[in-house]
Amino acid sequence: MTITDIVASTCDLSAPPAGSINILRGDAVTGPGGRWIPCATLTPSGTYVSGLFQVAPGSRQLCANHGRSVTADEALSHAVKMARSAAA
Repeated sequence: MTITDIVASTCDLSAPPAGSINILRGDAVTGPGGRWIPCATLTPSGTYVSGLFQVAPGSRQLCANHGRSVTADEALSHAVKMARSAAA
């Protein structure tokens, strides 16, 4: 089991919705759980989701399914919190 599997199971993460575009990216967060980059992703419906990239071979982007944000800044703020948890 990888750290991505662990984080995904506790935060209800999945691949970004089809047609989504990453529009904001935060600074990388590094810790014992790895290196993670938070981002805000614009969905085709016009809402934003919080996303994470794990910096590791074969890793992919994950987005939170726990709710959508009205602004990119709000989504990025949630993504930074998720990155800190994942890296911890």
